[in-house]
Amino acid sequence: MKTSLPFETGPYLSAACICEKVLVEHDGVKSIIRMVDRLIHTIEGSSPPEEMEPFDYNLTLFIKLKAGRARGVYPIQVHLIKPSGERPTPMQQSVLFEGEEDRGVDIVANMRIKFDMTGVYWFEIYLRDTCLTRIPFRVIYMPQVRQIRGPSEGLPPEKSPNAS
Repeated sequence: MKTSLPFETGPYLSAACICEKVLVEHDGVKSIIRMVDRLIHTIEGSSPPEEMEPFDYNLTLFIKLKAGRARGVYPIQVHLIKPSGERPTPMQQSVLFEGEEDRGVDIVANMRIKFDMTGVYWFEIYLRDTCLTRIPFRVIYMPQVRQIRGPSEGLPPEKSPNAS
């Protein structure tokens, strides 16, 4: 007896990525702009915090599914998994597959995410109860110490106003 894999006949994951934005042209064709898989968060100052403070950041999640033989409404969920393992409430919506096998749905999810720790965040994409893929996204914190110099500091001795 042959055992079939989940979604062996569709729907199929055609693309899934995190990017800065998705352009939708007048003919419906989509362009993914600046695919990203890491964010370097920099704070500059004379004494920046040792630990990263929480901050909000805008990202876009693009998911492209093709129907195959799938028909009807399917629930889709995106689970964010923090580096600590914590799982906030997932984003969810339903998608409708109808018509031709090569037709499908595109999901463009504009997200504002609060990053509160460094490390790898995972975006798990589920269709019904099956994980289609996992997308990693790394947050790196880089504090930059900048010394504030007086008007004569940093000048060669011959240019200093106190030079004799």
